[in-house]
Amino acid sequence: MQVSVSRLIAALAVAAAVSGLSPAAKEPEGSKPAPTKLDLTPQSFAELHALIRPHENEWRHLKVQWLTDVVAARRKAAAEDKPIVICYTGGAGYNEPLGTC
Repeated sequence: MQVSVSRLIAALAVAAAVSGLSPAAKEPEGSKPAPTKLDLTPQSFAELHALIRPHENEWRHLKVQWLTDVVAARRKAAAEDKPIVICYTGGAGYNEPLGTC
């Protein structure tokens, strides 16, 4: 499961808020910080899990029935009188939907 950096930061902020810590709070000299394992409890898990899961309005591009055959896409676009959108990443390899040539 992919999680955006902003969602992860938000989840960590919620964990800090749930545990009573704040990024601006400074600890007194000589005190040990609370262990991070105390941030994730059975009570806080559901809230954190719901926060970091993809929501209904995210990842909508994965619900589109993308066509990878340009000729088939052209035929369908002509039959439906619609334009074609071509997603090309310039052969970056790891994120190239059609692979590298």
